[in-house]
Amino acid sequence: MPPYKVLITNDDGPPSQDESPFVFTFIEYLLSLGWEVSVCLPDTQKSWISKSFMIKDHINVKYYNKEHDRIQAHRSSSSDYVLLGGTPATCVNIGLHHVFKDIDFDLVIAGPNFGRNSANIYTLASGTIGAAMEATLCRKKAIALSFAFYDRDITQSKIDNACGMAVKVVKQLMDIDQWQDGVVYNINVPLVDEECSVKVTTVYQTAYGNLFKPVAMETTGSQDANDDESIERSVRDQAERGEVLEYRFAPDYKSLSDIKNAEVGTDTWAVHNKHISVTPLIATYAVRNIEQMPGLEALTNMNKL
Repeated sequence: MPPYKVLITNDDGPPSQDESPFVFTFIEYLLSLGWEVSVCLPDTQKSWISKSFMIKDHINVKYYNKEHDRIQAHRSSSSDYVLLGGTPATCVNIGLHHVFKDIDFDLVIAGPNFGRNSANIYTLASGTIGAAMEATLCRKKAIALSFAFYDRDITQSKIDNACGMAVKVVKQLMDIDQWQDGVVYNINVPLVDEECSVKVTTVYQTAYGNLFKPVAMETTGSQDANDDESIERSVRDQAERGEVLEYRFAPDYKSLSDIKNAEVGTDTWAVHNKHISVTPLIATYAVRNIEQMPGLEALTNMNKL
């Protein structure tokens, strides 16, 4: 069997210790299998952006040279990663239809993401999963891959182990070759030193509240920056003074996880218990069974009123 041709993208951007610490090692693992790997990444961090396109933007092209670990305006080697000034989904579409248009890819992999992508609150927002969704809409097999960490002790041995486990799962999915149209495999791999078992999972359904904080609480040096009442009081005072209000994205990731309520068999449960989670997602908004919503029948009678 000829080697698989794979397109790699992510939502964390080019290799970086702080933002994108896994993509270089993972690509090297795929290359060690003899697979043909092409790379098209966003040129900066693009998390929490789902499957969006910035339709007014012109997409510029840069290159990451892995030999010298630098970003440059011109390609200097065939192994350079292509960097686009766009979203992860943009990278997939331009990668498939322009940059690598002469390659018939067997698979598109988005990731490995820096952190887990489990539960509906993350899967709906993830740029990693958004990129994989875009690939399925371009009629390509697609995998969204994320590495779940449990502390900030992110050693190279853990990265190597996670990459090794991820490659085994990806290879097995390709060898089994039971892909349905529109299906994205969302894979979460624990970033640990030990070998992990694989669980086929469903998506944990949960919800979140406030994701933003007023910048005023940080600039004023308030000691009550986490107290909701103090925050609202500070914002009201700021508005009364005629100052410009600003908010920044600052979710409480611990509360978002909601691990204690995760049902057995869900992706959140699997990742919490350090299993590899494999979740088949369909790249569409599923339609609820209309027969179970009899109240909607009134809509069809509106023109009779």
